[in-house]
Amino acid sequence: MSDALDQVVERALTDKTYRTLLFKDLNKALEGYPVTDEERSLLQNLDEDNFDDFAGGLGDRTTKGRWLPGAG
Repeated sequence: MSDALDQVVERALTDKTYRTLLFKDLNKALEGYPVTDEERSLLQNLDEDNFDDFAGGLGDRTTKGRWLPGAG
């Protein structure tokens, strides 16, 4: 997983406005983040109901030691 995807996930967990944008306009939300096509596809398949589970499943790989809500 790229650093760009890590940043997107972390931002969506901490910034409610960005999180809303991520689900309403993925292309706009990802502007400036060099995510791969595979990562973009992964994000497209998420919704607000399963995003927290996805992010929590990433655990320390995403947060690099920072605590995430729901990340066990």
